[in-house]
Amino acid sequence: MRAQRHKDSAMAYLIDEHADHLRSAGCSQTTVDCRVRLLRCLHDYLPAGLAFAKTAQLETYLSDLVRRGRRRSTIANYSMHLRGFYVWADRVGYLDGNPTLTMKPPKPIRPTPKRITAAELEIALTRAAEPWRTAFALAYFEGLRAMEIASCEREHVTAEWLYVPNGKGGDPAMVPTHPYVWSLIAPRPSGRLFPTATPRSISAGAIRAFQRLGLMGVHIHRLRHTYAINLLEAGADLRTVQECLRHASVVSTQAYTHVTGDRKRAAVAALPAPPVPRSAAPRRGLREPR
Repeated sequence: MRAQRHKDSAMAYLIDEHADHLRSAGCSQTTVDCRVRLLRCLHDYLPAGLAFAKTAQLETYLSDLVRRGRRRSTIANYSMHLRGFYVWADRVGYLDGNPTLTMKPPKPIRPTPKRITAAELEIALTRAAEPWRTAFALAYFEGLRAMEIASCEREHVTAEWLYVPNGKGGDPAMVPTHPYVWSLIAPRPSGRLFPTATPRSISAGAIRAFQRLGLMGVHIHRLRHTYAINLLEAGADLRTVQECLRHASVVSTQAYTHVTGDRKRAAVAALPAPPVPRSAAPRRGLREPR
């Protein structure tokens, strides 16, 4: 029992050290919390704890989560967290070896962003009460994520630009301010637009707000999806959309190109018509060869 307590306290210290490393590297608190929760659950699951994990045991843990109904995107995220932890622990010398080196990579995921309809948007922006009308406008017209909405301040918004101090990955960015968003935010006092909000409360609260409006199956991230798709269909190039979405890689932005079927059909229809074939008969005024 004493050895078990020592093992748990030593690993708790190691997890805390890793969390401090993530914060110093600029990771968001949401990312840190997610990784810490995963590592603690995995430590309790493994017979000998995180320090003596085997590759097969890690793969079994992730497979068990699949059987329990976890989404592929969640499993891919957990796999990334495990690799990050063990790479760090091996590099700094806390653990001897990295069991994730030979771990099977998760199957690649091609996300299928889904836009909201014009009717759903009209209901959301005309019938929603505050603060949800402003939250929906920030997601739809500025492409903000829930975590970015939760931390948005009045001082971050001008008539021309909206400043995002801590986007995904911790990098600051600026996006053009839509006139409708400015009309909502200009009269607001200084300080946070959503004083007590967290990323989770924005996501969960938005779902409940949509449900009160009779919009089932709608979540706030679909407004961001629609923002990206609308930019593409308005003629914005992929690099511009990447900057507006604040994606680190254009590969993430390319996911939105798979849902613009109308643009594909329009592009094909705009191809030049084939040349009219010439008649096989000889043209008048020319002699036929003898």
